Parts: sequence; C-alpha cells; structure tokens
Amino acid sequence: MNRSHVSAQCRSLFERLECQASPDGGRGCACSVVASVAAHLGKMLSTRAGSVQTLPDYGLPDLNDMRLSLHESLSQARFLIERFIQAYEPRLNTVRVTALPRDRDPLALAFAIEGTLDIDGVAQSVVFCARLDGSGQVEVEPGVL
Repeated sequence: MNRSHVSAQCRSLFERLECQASPDGGRGCACSVVASVAAHLGKMLSTRAGSVQTLPDYGLPDLNDMRLSLHESLSQARFLIERFIQAYEPRLNTVRVTALPRDRDPLALAFAIEGTLDIDGVAQSVVFCARLDGSGQVEVEPGVL
C-alpha cells in the first residue's frame, strides 16, 4: 500500500461520512483527521511494552523508569517514540520527535511530534504536543511550536 495515500483509506467510517456531509466542503475534515491522529497517538504512547500479547513489539517502556542520565533518557525516548509511531501510525509521515523544555515541572516529560499528514491528496505539516503525566498516561494534543 502506498503510504502517501494511506490516510484516506485509514479513516474510520464515521470520519469519512463526517467529511462528506460537511457543509464547509470538507475543510473540517482536516481537523477531524488531526484530532483522530492525536487521539490514536495518545492511546499508543500510553500503552506499555509487552501489554499486547498479539503484538510483542507494541508499546513503550515506562519512560519514567529509565535508569540512564537525563540526556540519554531523552535521546532513547525520542528514538523509541519515533520508531513506534512510524510502525503503528501509518497516517503520519516523516515523523520527527523533539524533547520540549521542562519549564513547569522538572520531572515531567514532554515531546513535540512533527510530521506530515496526507489529507485528500495534500501533504499537510502537523505538530502534536505529547505530555507524560505522573500516572504514565500520555496526553497528546495538536499544537504549534
């Protein structure tokens, strides 16, 4: 399957129907796809490695539990997140993950996830902000840097 045209085929039935019925000619469709990808990324990044029996490589290790230096932990986390997204979120292409400054809480981890989404044949740049909370859950929101 050609990855550049995957997004239209991977949308849920409800997302496709919503886009067709949209009075704005489908412009709301782009927001719907971005929101869908953000929700999926949040679920993906909150899943711990080894918790899905049928997919042993699905999930991330506990990012709070890495026993490396801060720089090594961030570097390792960025690499793991990029690889995981490339493998399991086919709608997002040219994925690049960067650590965000830890202004408020020095123990909190936050990452910017940049990439492109193919929305109805048009590649659009997108950015998501992923924040790991104290319980190990990851909240992902569309955002800007």
